[in-house]
Amino acid sequence: MARIHTEERQVQIIDEAIRIIHESGYGALGIRRLAQRVGITEPAIYRHFSGKDEIIVGILDRVLKMGDMMLSRVSRSPDSRTKIKNFVLFHFEFLQKKPELTSIVFSENLFHNNPVLKVKLKTIIYSRHQLLKGLLDAAQKQNVLADVDTDALAVLIIGNIRLIVLEWRLSDFEFDLLERGQRAWVTLEKLIFV
Repeated sequence: MARIHTEERQVQIIDEAIRIIHESGYGALGIRRLAQRVGITEPAIYRHFSGKDEIIVGILDRVLKMGDMMLSRVSRSPDSRTKIKNFVLFHFEFLQKKPELTSIVFSENLFHNNPVLKVKLKTIIYSRHQLLKGLLDAAQKQNVLADVDTDALAVLIIGNIRLIVLEWRLSDFEFDLLERGQRAWVTLEKLIFV
C-alpha cells in the first residue's frame, strides 16, 4: 500500500477528529481512539500533531480557510446588497454541507483554558465581524443601507446567524438550514436597506 503524504494524513486526522467531536463531544477525542479511527498507530498521530490542542488548532485553521472561500464569493458579487446577502447565506450553505463543524464552532468551552485556541477563535470572530462591517460601511457610503451603527449591525447579523445555526444543531439538524437562512435574509433585507 502506498504511503500517504503528510498533508493528506493531517487532513484525515482532522476530519476524523471533527467526526469524533461531533458524535461524542470533545471529551471523547483521545489519541488512541483517533488513531484507531484513522487506521494508524498513536505514535503516527504524534508525528503529525503534538496533541489534542494542536489538532483543534488544525480544525480552527480549516474554519479560517472557510473565511477565504466566503471572501472569494463575496468579492465576486456585483453590488453591496448582494455582497451582504452572500456573506449571510454563505454561512448557512457551508454549514448545511458540513454540519459536523457546528460541534466545534459552538464549543466555546474548548477554548477558555487554552490561550492559543482562544486567540485562534478570537481571530476567526474578529475577521468575520470586520469583513461584514466593511461590507455594511460600503453599502452605507452608497446610500443603500439605513443610517445605523454598522458595528452594532454587524453584531446583530452575526448573532442572528449563530442563533439560527444553534437552533438547527439543537434540533439535530431537523430543518433545512439554508431555507431558514433565506427567510431570515428576506426580513433582514427589508429592515436594513433603504
